[in-house]
Amino acid sequence: MEQISKTLNKIKVESNILYIIATPIGNLGDISLRALKILSSLDIIFCEDTRVTRKLLNNYDIKSPKLLIYNDQSNQKHRQLIVNKIKHSNKKFGLVCDAGTPLISDPGFKLVKECVKNTIKITHVPGPSSLTSSLVLSGLPCDKFFFGGFLEKGKIKKEKQLENALNSKFTSIWYESPNRLAETLKLIIKINSNSLISVLRELTKLNEDLITGRALEVYDQIIQKTKLKGEIVLAISNKNQINYTKEMISDLIKQSCSKLSTKELALYISNKTGLPKKIIYNNIIKNKSK
Repeated sequence: MEQISKTLNKIKVESNILYIIATPIGNLGDISLRALKILSSLDIIFCEDTRVTRKLLNNYDIKSPKLLIYNDQSNQKHRQLIVNKIKHSNKKFGLVCDAGTPLISDPGFKLVKECVKNTIKITHVPGPSSLTSSLVLSGLPCDKFFFGGFLEKGKIKKEKQLENALNSKFTSIWYESPNRLAETLKLIIKINSNSLISVLRELTKLNEDLITGRALEVYDQIIQKTKLKGEIVLAISNKNQINYTKEMISDLIKQSCSKLSTKELALYISNKTGLPKKIIYNNIIKNKSK
């Protein structure tokens, strides 16, 4: 404990700087000593929801900072007022979101952009992120990955996102609403039922839930759950799929050529292999012309 006190005493918190502070994504114990020291030293904290941030501060008996709203509804005029406040008042400022690291699929990047433009110093106090937690828990390849943020609500745009994800060489990470998860999994099955996916929910909390497997297997487990709550993270990978050769594609075409139309066959093989439908279609035409 003495060493902890010495470490905390060495941390200096300056005025006219914006501290971007990561907070727990579920378990309130997941916060760094530096974050606690800085939070307790700030005059003003910009946050999405004062009730959520106050709960965290109360848990650690931090009562000094004034909480001001900065969220999705904040406009350019509001950001300019914040920038002026940071620049011209001799106070200590911080930015947090409701959970995790600010700016990740979060409006904080617009405020940071204005700070940079106005030569205001910014610094990051690193910590929890559902993005990195999901990646390491998914069991999918994580040497290279792509983060897509929130999936589109509309079916057509979402399907395009998922097609690109399933044709990628990297694991991709997405945020999704629990109410739309089942329909999203159906789209993945439609595009490529052999893809490997992981659904992660309530990360770091008591009811943390993780399901990993082939798309159809995951879907079967999800629809058995009565009601899903909390933020959903969806990880998608096709790295462990079969690498189909030209000969293998040709054999698949020959097997079903007499049973399906060219369009139907192209869709069937595209879903099975994960290869673009247009390429399969052109291969079918070539095989029929031989």
